[in-house]
Amino acid sequence: MADELFRPTISPTARPAGRRPWRPSSLVYPALLGGAAPVTALALVNAHRLGLPGRARAAVLGAGLAALAARVLVTALLLDDGTRGPGRLIGALAGGLAWLAVSATQKGAFRGYEMRGGEAGSLWGPGVLAVLVLGFAEALLVLTVAGA
Repeated sequence: MADELFRPTISPTARPAGRRPWRPSSLVYPALLGGAAPVTALALVNAHRLGLPGRARAAVLGAGLAALAARVLVTALLLDDGTRGPGRLIGALAGGLAWLAVSATQKGAFRGYEMRGGEAGSLWGPGVLAVLVLGFAEALLVLTVAGA
């Protein structure tokens, strides 16, 4: 009779096919440089690559939307011009808070992926693109709301 205690829990063949996921700790850079929108979009793509369930994806999306709403609200209420100084700091803090939810939901799945022999994908191209496009869109949203 085989003992359940000694049965391996991570099999070497259970790796999902497709594109390689990014390291969740690397998503902190788009979070701090671009804000909540870039890190949320990248995290949703990464959750798909890791094969996370819908609840984890919903948690990431909810945290990202909450961080974006908090950034817009705080910038509109406290600052006259959201493009300089404290406005950038508030954007970085909002992105960092969204990243905390990403890290909490994706760290374990990525460790399992690595233990099965998987390697992390490169975040350079998608990260820079997300920071430029979505970071710019987030800045326009903040300027629109703060300027009104």
